[in-house]
Amino acid sequence: MKFEALKSRVERAEALVDGRLVQTTDRYSALKSSWRQAWTPPRIVIAGLVAGMVAGATQPQRALRRLGKLGGPKSLQMISAVSGLMTSIQATIAAATAEKAAKTADEAAETADDAAESAGVASATAQSQSQTATGTRPQPAVAAPAPADVAVPASDRRRPEPAYAEQPRPAEAATEISENGR
Repeated sequence: MKFEALKSRVERAEALVDGRLVQTTDRYSALKSSWRQAWTPPRIVIAGLVAGMVAGATQPQRALRRLGKLGGPKSLQMISAVSGLMTSIQATIAAATAEKAAKTADEAAETADDAAESAGVASATAQSQSQTATGTRPQPAVAAPAPADVAVPASDRRRPEPAYAEQPRPAEAATEISENGR
């Protein structure tokens, strides 16, 4: 055979190998994709149960020994260590969330206090100006009692609680229900 004929034959064979490589790669990726899609959680559980039954039926002594090793003291130590770790992580997250909520509540309380002070100053100024314009003397400001179902603001917490005419009933002594109704 001539050199040119051999050369063209080799080139055809290389092209054929390259084509087969591309086909194999495409078919492998399609198989891989369909294989992964076929393994849904129920199928995985069923396959595990079937494999467990087969292993238990063919070699029951060996399967029981392996199962016994899983339930040993080292496994229990590992499980308790992991559960303690998870508990501490959850506690850390809860503490961080509570700290953030406390900061937000403090900022809101400060903003509310500032707004209440500025409203009180503005109200007093407006009242004194209106009384000066009408020629009446200023009346001392009397705070209206807060309704029972409204939360007491932070500024009112420093005042002592009012004295009640009667003691609460023993069943309600420790609850807010007896005090909110008065």
